[in-house]
Amino acid sequence: MRYARFSAVVVALLSVGWAQSVRQTRTFKRNPAIEALGRDAKWVWVPLDAPAVSQPGIQARTAILPPLTWLKPSQDADTVPTTANTNPYAVGSLSLPVAGDTLLANNAGSDVDPVISSDCHYSFFDSLYAKGAWLIWDGTNPYFSNYLRPPQSTTPDTLYYLDGGIAERYDIDPCALQGSGNSIYIKGIAAHILNNYNTTPRDCDGSSTSEPSIGNGDGAYTVFFQLLDTMQINYEIDVNDVRLGSYPKDTVASVGVPITQIRIGWNSTNGQCITQNINRLERLAFAYFADPIEITQPQSYYAVVRYELYIPGVDNIADTLFNLIGPAYPDQNSPCWTSDTNFVGRNMVLGPVYRQSTASWIEPDYWYPQYFIFSDRGYALDFLVFPIVYEAPGSAGGVNCSTTGQVIRSGVQGFGLPYPNPVVSDLNLKVNSPAATTVRLSLMTSDGRVVGSWERPVPAGEGQVSVDVGEVPAGAYILQARTPYGAATFWVTVVK
Repeated sequence: MRYARFSAVVVALLSVGWAQSVRQTRTFKRNPAIEALGRDAKWVWVPLDAPAVSQPGIQARTAILPPLTWLKPSQDADTVPTTANTNPYAVGSLSLPVAGDTLLANNAGSDVDPVISSDCHYSFFDSLYAKGAWLIWDGTNPYFSNYLRPPQSTTPDTLYYLDGGIAERYDIDPCALQGSGNSIYIKGIAAHILNNYNTTPRDCDGSSTSEPSIGNGDGAYTVFFQLLDTMQINYEIDVNDVRLGSYPKDTVASVGVPITQIRIGWNSTNGQCITQNINRLERLAFAYFADPIEITQPQSYYAVVRYELYIPGVDNIADTLFNLIGPAYPDQNSPCWTSDTNFVGRNMVLGPVYRQSTASWIEPDYWYPQYFIFSDRGYALDFLVFPIVYEAPGSAGGVNCSTTGQVIRSGVQGFGLPYPNPVVSDLNLKVNSPAATTVRLSLMTSDGRVVGSWERPVPAGEGQVSVDVGEVPAGAYILQARTPYGAATFWVTVVK
């Protein structure tokens, strides 16, 4: 499957989208041609639950069923209800046992932003049901879709498109299950996929689009549900503002579903749509991997929906499949607005690159942070793309978080959590390094302003560094630790 290979395009990425610093840390290079494709974005609230469905009009969730002890405050979970729409769950010849599936969502929580109210913890799904979601479009076609926006070119032969897939990073920490014998498993991906926004009645038929001319050989237009590994990189927000973030890497699991077997999420009784009985989870598209992915240690993955690429002007793509983002908070003043502004790369949009002279996609796996495309608000919301998770006995005794204290690993470099936190004066950080080196520590405000920076030597093996933050004003800050072997970012609260 041609979309599942990342390593094949690494060389191209290094030449077009990346730069290597003297310390061999990848830095993402922004592309004005791609960012220009988001300038006409309009935000439209889509009343997806019309006619109205009775749901709690609150943000805070009081219970999560089944109870998941490993959830972070910045996560949420909900279970697909057992209804006639989900048991059995059938689209075309597809039949899946989705009733009772547990979906994981990102959220706003104090573990990613200390100033977030506890009322926002575990709140994504309740907020989604109460407030709905956003459609982003240019007045004609939606973003986050299979529609490839008219390209910008830097050379006559190279065309930069936007869209074709979305990815959202999920950070899963199973350590609360240590000693239980269980592991966390991801068995697939669920997503809310809609079709052809400008149609009345809503288009619930996905049979009018066939295999593109540069197809994957299965004879059908295909939607891919994937789980991708992550790598850490630098993002240049501004000349003096470089932040650590993540980027999609290797494909861990993937499954392709023909468009005729995709549940289209309009609330309707036609074609591939259904009318929901309880909530919109009934209307999601579900796809299961051949083998569930077991998680026994803290791990980050991108949940991905991507569409088979086509050649605009050559292939007849009659169905515009698109995704949503939410909850539909009105603006940045909403109390549960997340602080993903500081951790660029959590949400990604595909930006494939096409070469006209060879009639080929030379970078089909080029992901672009939506932070740079919709910088006014899109970075702080979440795609309606969810890992399907469950707990079960582990293959080798379950979760194994055997390190002393929590360790954040980047490459071959390990960092313990900074302590004490909150801190009054001396802040300490354990560093586990493969060789003697220097660690650079930067303390920044939420908008990227550096309030303190230090360099400290560290020995080979386990060591500890300390810095004095006694002169730093009270508040919540981002601590970034970096060596030639890796980097990590933490929230630190300074008190007086």
